[in-house]
Amino acid sequence: MAALCGGLVLAPALPAASCVTPGSWLEPGQGETESAALMRRMSRQSVVLLGETHDSAAHHDWQLDTLRALHALRPRMVIGLEMLPRGAQPVLDAWVRGELSEAALFERTDWKRVWGMPPELYAGIFRFAREKAVPLRALNIDRKVVREVSRLGLAGVPAASREGVGMPARAQPPYRDWLRQVWSDHMPAGKAVQDDAFTRFLDGQLLWDRAMAEALAGAVREQPDALVVGLMGSGHVIHGYGVEHQLRDLGVPDVGSLLPWDADGDCADLVAGVADAVFGIVPPARSAQP
Repeated sequence: MAALCGGLVLAPALPAASCVTPGSWLEPGQGETESAALMRRMSRQSVVLLGETHDSAAHHDWQLDTLRALHALRPRMVIGLEMLPRGAQPVLDAWVRGELSEAALFERTDWKRVWGMPPELYAGIFRFAREKAVPLRALNIDRKVVREVSRLGLAGVPAASREGVGMPARAQPPYRDWLRQVWSDHMPAGKAVQDDAFTRFLDGQLLWDRAMAEALAGAVREQPDALVVGLMGSGHVIHGYGVEHQLRDLGVPDVGSLLPWDADGDCADLVAGVADAVFGIVPPARSAQP
């Protein structure tokens, strides 16, 4: 269940023409905004979070375009990846130094097991990091730790078994409510929602958010002149409830958040505070009919 919220996107409803013009940026609650001004503002942050739906090639194309725009303004950059656990860090370092082939990168990170999405979805981002010598930072922890916390709760898993991740800041009430709805929607039909089971699920989600926030905050401390950009599922980004909330608890106040917005995104969810800005994803071209 802890995996539900990472790449979660908001439910489809109204057509994009009524909320976000494809190819344009919009500041929720304010209206369309000019790309250059937005990128300048984001480049002045300590951390910028870029959401995604993990299996969407269009979202990763958008992430890469946004990375290039931010890098042009602030070449000192670190890219954080939700996709990989901390144990993959030596492999990422070797990749950026040009010591590995692409096949070796995905083999040695055990990509298929730890992430499972087709590697070609992320290959452009990895190539960009090597091309520009941008350090990559593995943000995640082993999924078995998150699963164990989701099963036993934080109190049931000692700190020594959490890969050094500290106690998360308490969930804000709207985040708790949102996660409860996610939990309820994915329960088998007719099965009662138990408060203790939900609390353990919430603990797992908070640990996941905290792990990524601690890794991002560590990158900020190590390279205070760099822009740290975190790539992660949109569920960790929306409304600042997840990773941003944990970053602020860790003393990192300058956090920007950007989300891709699909053509079938629900306009009712496009409210002030969902992110600093959202980008209207251009729908893939339809193949010509014979």
